Amino acid sequence: MKRFFLFVAIALATMTAQAQPKWGTWSIVPHVGVSFSNISGDKIYAGGFFSDFDKVSKSKTRIGFSGGLDAVYQATDMLAVSFGAVYTQAGCNFEDVPANLSAEHGTVLHDTYYNLGYVDVPLVAHVYVSKGLAFSFGFQPSFLTNATGHYEMQDYETNKEGGIKYDKNKVNEENSKNLFKKTAFSIPIGISYEYENVVLNAHYNFGLSKVYAYDLGDNKNKIITVSVGYKFNL
Repeated sequence: MKRFFLFVAIALATMTAQAQPKWGTWSIVPHVGVSFSNISGDKIYAGGFFSDFDKVSKSKTRIGFSGGLDAVYQATDMLAVSFGAVYTQAGCNFEDVPANLSAEHGTVLHDTYYNLGYVDVPLVAHVYVSKGLAFSFGFQPSFLTNATGHYEMQDYETNKEGGIKYDKNKVNEENSKNLFKKTAFSIPIGISYEYENVVLNAHYNFGLSKVYAYDLGDNKNKIITVSVGYKFNL
């Protein structure tokens, strides 16, 4: 029995040592998570085929996937640096434009969004303020891999009795990669907590560069990512 408890104690000590990498060591951290993205100040103008495009549909948050791999170097007990490759879904949704019952005719615009895909290459410093808890900041170039624009619309007519008649719903989806710049730059700022090699991370990317390839406004990516990963000490 004493030998059993001694074995358990040695095993726990070994696990604890592995969970606390010493300075001068490397680790790799695969991780998956969820992205909450928007494009700052973006909007589209909508209207019917028989009216002016006077309705404004503002951008709102779009939820997507994030996943990748980071390599981490423990420079000191309080400082680590990492670089990685991460695929992140970004873009934004747009508000629906409902029917105007006081108008004779118009168009309903709904399910409008941009779905963007980036390969991010973050270079980040992690400052540990207590055991397992770290604040991070860095610089991140992102490379556009895909961009899709999607919207659905229905024309309608109203009658004197207040009824409304809809035409067939029209679905449009197209490759919009030519609308966006191939490269975007941002500053990731975040917080992470590590417990027994499991790493919880949340960070916000401050967009530095405009996302559109043409002069369509000062629109930048705004992305919050929440992820969970596992640290393998090398």
